Amino acid sequence: MHSYSFWDALAETPGLSPTQQRSIAEALIEQHPDTAARFFARHDLDHETRDQMVRDTRNPRVLAALLSTPVVTGSHLMTAAKVLGAETVLLEAIRSRRDPKEVLLPLIDQLDHHAARRVTMTESEITPQIRCALIRAAARPPAALSNRSKNLTEAEREELHAASKAWHDDVWALLEAAPARPLRPELVRDANSGRLITNLLLNRADDLDDPVLLTCLKSAFPGDAAKDTDQDDLFSGVFGATVTLSRLASITERHPRAFLLHGPTLRDAIAAATGGLTREIREEGIYESSWDVFEALAGVCTSPALLADAAQCLSQATPPTWQRRQPPTPKWNAARLQAADALACNPFCPAEALALLTPFLSDATAAHFVEHPDEQVREAATRIVDQAMERIHQTEPAPEQRDLLTGLTVPADDSLAQQDDPAAALSSLLPLKGPAVRRRETAKAILDSRYADASHLRQLPAVLVLDHTAHASAVAALLLEELGDYREAWDRFRSRVLRLTPNAPKTLGTLIQETTADMP
Repeated sequence: MHSYSFWDALAETPGLSPTQQRSIAEALIEQHPDTAARFFARHDLDHETRDQMVRDTRNPRVLAALLSTPVVTGSHLMTAAKVLGAETVLLEAIRSRRDPKEVLLPLIDQLDHHAARRVTMTESEITPQIRCALIRAAARPPAALSNRSKNLTEAEREELHAASKAWHDDVWALLEAAPARPLRPELVRDANSGRLITNLLLNRADDLDDPVLLTCLKSAFPGDAAKDTDQDDLFSGVFGATVTLSRLASITERHPRAFLLHGPTLRDAIAAATGGLTREIREEGIYESSWDVFEALAGVCTSPALLADAAQCLSQATPPTWQRRQPPTPKWNAARLQAADALACNPFCPAEALALLTPFLSDATAAHFVEHPDEQVREAATRIVDQAMERIHQTEPAPEQRDLLTGLTVPADDSLAQQDDPAAALSSLLPLKGPAVRRRETAKAILDSRYADASHLRQLPAVLVLDHTAHASAVAALLLEELGDYREAWDRFRSRVLRLTPNAPKTLGTLIQETTADMP
């Protein structure tokens, strides 16, 4: 509808009846936004008419003008959000009004995490209470994560993982901002979003001061958690210990003061996890893939008694019950070896635990214990090291074979420069002789010399010559000279090059000869 001037006059006419107000209001919400806003802000306009204007307006410009007036209520904002969206209305309210938080909080509750992040990052002049509410809104799980199906394809799982990471990155960006740092303790204590915020702070922040770190630790590891006998079975036994100990290892590595601030509770959590771990292994055995839980335990445990219990469990461990009719696989034994190494390297591991672990140690780790004060540990470690050295000596090549495999036969360029004919010195090494390994190393050394010329390149493996950028120009000139304008020769050369394997011994000269065999 065209905005005639008489509507402006009507909007400012005093003494309008309620019926006249409503009739004029219906017309003005289709007029110029400023006219509608002036009428909306009249001191004598009844509440029902104002509600009607906000409810019936579908023109975003008019609605935004109404919201900019000082008479807008929280109810008006919520109604307008259905047309303009909660984010737009909230931004307008933050920028142009002095609404109390009770008015803004319902709008914030309607935001998804993307909108909450945008508002928080865009608006710097917001109160701490509103900032907390926005961060909590951003910490609500996205719909894609809340409504996920149980049966997902690999592509769907990857997509879900990417969405989860992006969400966590968004929330962390808000927590990392300077205005949010004083609010972290309050955010950690939130019943709904506190768990995610706690995990993000413990896993990503490097600068937590002691009060904030202690608040996070109390949230992540409550004092009575280890004594809770009604814990979910999923988080008991080996799996639960893996989750708890791995999490603790990551946290204590990032925050070395964690044990100082919350030590008794963390030690209780370690003891509970270790007890569940060893109990399940003794009853049911352990899978090859589960041995890494001992590495996490070794990274955080400071109790000699717990380490001794873990060492005894490791020394007596067997594969799961359904696999016990067959001997442990090499991979299972190798995984146990890594677990034993980790426990043995813990500085709090007592001698009785080391004595149990030593038979399962790698020879490299056992070498650290050959002078241990405990006789049993020392003897077992020495035995492992002696056996390892015997195996090494048995597989060591004979002197004449070792001479063929070792020793650099190609002089360095500085040495070649002092000779009368450096190129002739390189030619004396050709054709290549000896085992394949030595021939390949000699070829590489010759190619690295600045004295190598076309005569040398012809006698070296083609795959090495063609891949060496320093001789690209020389190779190009050689090919132009040899293949000339013979199209079929070029085609054959290209085909043979594509079939070369990385270790092919065929020389460049032989390759060219095969290519040009039938050239006129």
